[in-house]
Order: sequence, then structure tokens, then C-alpha cells
Amino acid sequence: MSDSIKYWIQCTIENTGFSRERQFEVSLPQSGRVVGTAFIEYLRNAESKPIQDDEPPYGTSTSGFVQCRLIKKSGDSYLVEFPSSDVFHVPPEALTSRA
Repeated sequence: MSDSIKYWIQCTIENTGFSRERQFEVSLPQSGRVVGTAFIEYLRNAESKPIQDDEPPYGTSTSGFVQCRLIKKSGDSYLVEFPSSDVFHVPPEALTSRA
């Protein structure tokens, strides 16, 4: 992801078969769901701390945050890009600038 304004959005995180990659799922009220993968550098746990190599245990999921990049403000929503390169409109209240 390029150097633009970065935000965080709440998600569910699951382990994958790769040690530094996780699957994330974001539920968006108007856009549906975003399911993608991201390196752990783009993820935070529910306490806003970086995801560790053993977190969450394989076969389980946990709440946390995934980083997204603001592309543009579009009326009453923001167009953001997730680390998986998916682009979605999200409501501004779903984003936080710190995680």
C-alpha cells in the first residue's frame, strides 16, 4: 500500500497456512463483506497491538483491526483500499486513525 492517509477498520482475523499472513473479514453495512489476506504488519489485535506470529491460534478467529488506505472522500462514504487490493466504500464512522 502506498503512503497515503492510513486508517484502521474493525475486522475478524484468522490464521492461514502462511506464517506472516492472515485472513481478515470486514462486515460493511452497505457494501457487504470484504474477505482478503494481509501480512501481519497490516493487522492489530483487539487491544490495538500488532498481531504476533502465533496469533490467533490456527483454527480459531479473533477480533482486531486491518489497516486501509484512504483513496478519496465520496459524499457520505470513503473509498478505501485494503492490503488485499480490494477497494470499497465505507462509512466514515467505521474508520479510526489509530489502532
